[in-house]
Amino acid sequence: MHGCGSKMRAFQRSAMTKRIDQVELLDKWAAAGENLSIVQLLLTYEPEVDAKDESGWTPLMIAGESPELCPSFSRPKVHEANLDSLFDAVSAGQPDVVHTLVEAGAKVDEENAKGQTPLFYAASKNHLSIGRYLINKGADINHKDRASQVPLHRAATTGSVSLLQLLLNPPEGRPKTRLNGMDRAGNTALHLAMESGHGEAAITLIEAGADRERTNSDGQTPEEIEGVGEREQKKVRDYVVSRVGPRIE
Repeated sequence: MHGCGSKMRAFQRSAMTKRIDQVELLDKWAAAGENLSIVQLLLTYEPEVDAKDESGWTPLMIAGESPELCPSFSRPKVHEANLDSLFDAVSAGQPDVVHTLVEAGAKVDEENAKGQTPLFYAASKNHLSIGRYLINKGADINHKDRASQVPLHRAATTGSVSLLQLLLNPPEGRPKTRLNGMDRAGNTALHLAMESGHGEAAITLIEAGADRERTNSDGQTPEEIEGVGEREQKKVRDYVVSRVGPRIE
């Protein structure tokens, strides 16, 4: 089997001697070896950065699922049929690839089927540098998905404290997140942090001014909501109270 360098040189030779179909070009070579250098080379041919093959696969989907293209190249599986390459790069935590794709024209506020943007994925995965980059490039902190959730809800649900702090304190000149915004079920980010048992995330939100008395569609305040289990939920509530004091009823 040829090594990564051999694959790269073979691709360069073929690219110079014939016109390669964009989708074939992306699909066959995006994952072959040094991923970023391959992506950068492909972009010199001005391909469609979100191109999919007949099965709906994008370059980075293949990169995540096909390490056999280059045995020395390893990364998490990122295949999901309705995502394009920027979503994949964000989800996999590949900041260099994210930068390259955005600079090539990938849209930072592109929506997936759920109405989520790449910033939702950075928030869910706690990819701080990628989240900061997307916001600096104009990503909407208050973009709502189909469930009326914003990235702050996703960061709270997954306990991504560093992303919560970023969203609550965005770079100068960027709008602030709506701290007490509610999703379709009436849940605020604080509801979701408590429901998921993420005490540190809940404390971060409370210290930022989250409303501990706001009720959701079921009439529950964040600290009344049922979540990870009675015993664990009590531990989280007790921990929150020990840090920030009891709520004032």
